[in-house]
This record gives sequence, structure tokens and C-alpha cells, in this order.
Amino acid sequence: MFSPTDGDRIVVTRIGRDGRTTSYIGTATEVVPYGPSLIGSVWTGGWRLTGRNLATGEDEDSYFACTEALERYDPAIRQTVRLATADDE
Repeated sequence: MFSPTDGDRIVVTRIGRDGRTTSYIGTATEVVPYGPSLIGSVWTGGWRLTGRNLATGEDEDSYFACTEALERYDPAIRQTVRLATADDE
């Protein structure tokens, strides 16, 4: 699975519990690699995405859990992450 590093331009596509698909493009910052948290029994990971919703054009500034964390703790939400290309812009 792809995991962004700080400063990567990425596209995140999520399919929610309701089946709706939403895609965002933006810059990943504050990246926390997937791994055990300080308390040890919980695994965490994710990043902050600053960019926009690809369907609506609305600004987005949110924290996203990494795909591995979603698969572990909320498998009803599916997510893909990849580097953005010029065609995405």
C-alpha cells in the first residue's frame, strides 16, 4: 500500500459506509507512519490533507487515517491513496 510522505501531492479516494465515493487532491503533511501508538495496543497512522474535493472543488483541510488503520478498525470504509499526476490537477 502507498503511504505518503510529508509534502507529497496525493489523491485520496474513499468509499464510505453509505457507498458514496469521494475523492480529494492535496498535499499531505503531519504524516504519522502506521504503527503502534504510545499506548501500544492501538495502531495508528495518517496525515493531514490540505487541498480540495475533486467533485465539488470545495477546499479540504482534514486529517485522514491511513488505509491500514481503516482496514483494521473500520473496514466498512474503503480508501485508496496514490501520488497525484498532472492529469489530476
